[in-house]
Amino acid sequence: MPFNTSDICGRSKDFKRRFRLSWNVFLRIANALESRYEFFQLRYDVSGRRGFTTLQKCAAAIRLMAMGESPDTMDDYMRMSERTARESLDTLSRGVVETFGDVYLRKSSLHYLQELHAAHEERHGFSGMIGSIDCTHWKWKNCPIAWKGQYVSGHQGSPSLVLEAVASQDLWIWHAFFGVAGSNNDVNVFDQLPIFDDLLNGKAPDLLSR
Repeated sequence: MPFNTSDICGRSKDFKRRFRLSWNVFLRIANALESRYEFFQLRYDVSGRRGFTTLQKCAAAIRLMAMGESPDTMDDYMRMSERTARESLDTLSRGVVETFGDVYLRKSSLHYLQELHAAHEERHGFSGMIGSIDCTHWKWKNCPIAWKGQYVSGHQGSPSLVLEAVASQDLWIWHAFFGVAGSNNDVNVFDQLPIFDDLLNGKAPDLLSR
């Protein structure tokens, strides 16, 4: 059965449940990648046969990441070859970093850190505080059997990846550390994260406004 985009548009809740991503965010990513990369633009082969659309390629890549499936499963899902599915995932991953990295993947500036200090002191009475750091376990449904032992922690009944993040009061995520084996606890993860590398190396935040 071919991929029906109109059905996805009319069922945004189902889309978020199946792809772990809201329809609006997905559409924003797809439109940005289509305008920047030829790979995500609709093309035709030498015989005039229509290729996959932007939404189909992005949906395949997001599904591979969200569900942990292998690229060859896209053959049954939307008649897409393993090679095309793999290229979609690789190009989308690089494209998101290149397109949105300057906005969402940059470090905090000195100016923004000062704003965080002032906000926490005003709202919570804590001076010199920039945020709270915490870890959560992300269930890995299709974890390979050979890796299961290292990704199952003592209090988790199934394999999981550890996600650690720091977000400010305006919901801007300025630190994320993802993919640590589930057998680690918060202390082990904190020992591995790179958030304090600059301070340990004697580097100060950039003197740039947010």
